[in-house]
Amino acid sequence: MRPSLLDFWNQAPLEDWGKAPAGAMRFQHPDDTISESHIQLDVSSYETFVSALERGNMPRSNFHLHLLPQPYFGDLEDAEILILLANPGLSASDYFAEETCPEYRDELIGSLRQEKRSHMFLDPKWAWTSGFSWWERKFRSVAQCIATEHFDGHYGNALADLARRVASVELVPYHSFNFRSQNQLASVQAARDFASTVASDRKVIVTRSVTAWELPEADNFIKYKPEEARSASLGLETCGGKAILEVYENRPCIHTS
Repeated sequence: MRPSLLDFWNQAPLEDWGKAPAGAMRFQHPDDTISESHIQLDVSSYETFVSALERGNMPRSNFHLHLLPQPYFGDLEDAEILILLANPGLSASDYFAEETCPEYRDELIGSLRQEKRSHMFLDPKWAWTSGFSWWERKFRSVAQCIATEHFDGHYGNALADLARRVASVELVPYHSFNFRSQNQLASVQAARDFASTVASDRKVIVTRSVTAWELPEADNFIKYKPEEARSASLGLETCGGKAILEVYENRPCIHTS
């Protein structure tokens, strides 16, 4: 029997990762074998990221293993809405955040351990990070609608409620500019196993790499078409955005203002 997604990541040396200074080690699951040619070997810090960028030595699909992996955020067990993606993106601010803000790294580790079960990047505390910027932009129109309908127009309360209801899972957990399919990775299979066994009362919105996720057809699986996957939008007119609002119609909010 394969371990759960959380058990799988608990097999990684998270205690060591939490104590290691940023850039001091590779953050790679011990069961994942990645070719050196697929790794950005010369970048381990904000400074070396900028240097490699200036030299033009930044292959778009290479993995940056001196950044903590981000296989998931939010409550894997109880979140009502699951959003499936390809892999974490990449920007200089990812290195800067991990290098300069220990609290930020602690929250990333807390999410990996599932000690932090609300979606980190829907917390305005992290509004200065690339992760919050990406997620808040995706949810903005839906969150505004939820704020109007359920929270007397309070946008922050709507984001907080989404943070507890939404979890996201990446097919590949490692950062890169562009997605690189890595079917042989144990972490990819662990993500697929998790997604394929999600209970039927949870909405699963597959926004990116729909084919690569290899998921069966099911009423609770919402799979984006290729033209939708390019932007992975969760706006009001998308099937994903509509599915999120449907959850709110059928399951009343707990935290209302």
